[in-house]
Amino acid sequence: MTTTTATSTPGAPSGGAAPKLELRHVTKTFFPYSVNERTALDDVSLTMADGDFVTVIGSNGAGKSTLLSVVAGVFRPERGQVFIDGRDVTHLPEHSMARLVGRVFQDPMAGTAPDLTIEENMALAWHRGRRRGLGRGVTAAKRARFRDELAVMGLGLENRLTTQVGYLSGGQRQALSLIMAVFSRPSILLLDEHTAALDPARAELITRITEQEVASHRLTTLMVTHNMDQALRLGNRLILMHEGTIHLELTGQEKQTTTVDGLLDQFARRTGDLAADRTLLG
Repeated sequence: MTTTTATSTPGAPSGGAAPKLELRHVTKTFFPYSVNERTALDDVSLTMADGDFVTVIGSNGAGKSTLLSVVAGVFRPERGQVFIDGRDVTHLPEHSMARLVGRVFQDPMAGTAPDLTIEENMALAWHRGRRRGLGRGVTAAKRARFRDELAVMGLGLENRLTTQVGYLSGGQRQALSLIMAVFSRPSILLLDEHTAALDPARAELITRITEQEVASHRLTTLMVTHNMDQALRLGNRLILMHEGTIHLELTGQEKQTTTVDGLLDQFARRTGDLAADRTLLG
C-alpha cells in the first residue's frame, strides 16, 4: 500500500527532472487570530510529475478546493511554497498565473461570458495571461483553430461559433469551459468538481471529454471530485484529504483494484471517522 502524510512529497519524479507541480509544506488559514479561525490546509506537501493525473476526494471542509485555489494563485499561503515547472510561483498574482494554470469550476456558468459568442469567449481564453495589442480579437486563423479544438468534442459547437454562449445548455457550456481551459496547453489543469452540477448523462459526456483532452495533450491535471467511482476510474493517482491534510494516496495497481467500499474503509481507519459514507466524501 502507498500512503501519504501531510508532510511527505509523494510521486516525486526520478532522474533529476523538475516536478511539474510541487507544494512544499503549504498552510492556509482563513480568519486568522479571530474566533472564526480555520486552517484549510495544514502543512500540505504534494509533488506531481509531468503528465500526472491526480484525483482528490475528501470530507466536506477537507481543503480540496482551497488546494486548487492556492495552486491557481487565488489564495496565498501563510507558510510554504508552490512551484510550477521548477519556478517558485507562491507570490505571483492570480492574473500572472493564468498563463500557467487552466481551471474549470463546478458551476457551468462560471467559466464563460453568456453575452459573448462562442468564438469571442474562446478569443478571451486564448489571450488570457498574454500581452494584448490592438489587433482583431477573432482572426480567420484563430477561428480555424477554434473550430479544430471544438470539433473533437463531437457536439457540433464548431458550427456555432457566432452563437451567444447564454443559449447553450449547461453541459455544452461546461464542455466549452473545458476546451477553453486546455487549448492554450497550460502547465497545470485544475478541475474543481466540474461534473457535479450536471445530470448523469451530461456528467458522463464531460468526463469522456476530460479523459480525451488530458490524454491527448498529456496535461498534468489535479481534479477534485465528489464521485468516488470517478476518482478511482480516472487518473493515475488518488489522494484523500481530511481536515486540511493528505491522509492517503493510491497509485498503480492498488488504485485500479480498490473499490468504493474499500476506499471508505481506508478513510474510516485513517481518520478515525467510523461513520464515513458516500455522502461524507463529497
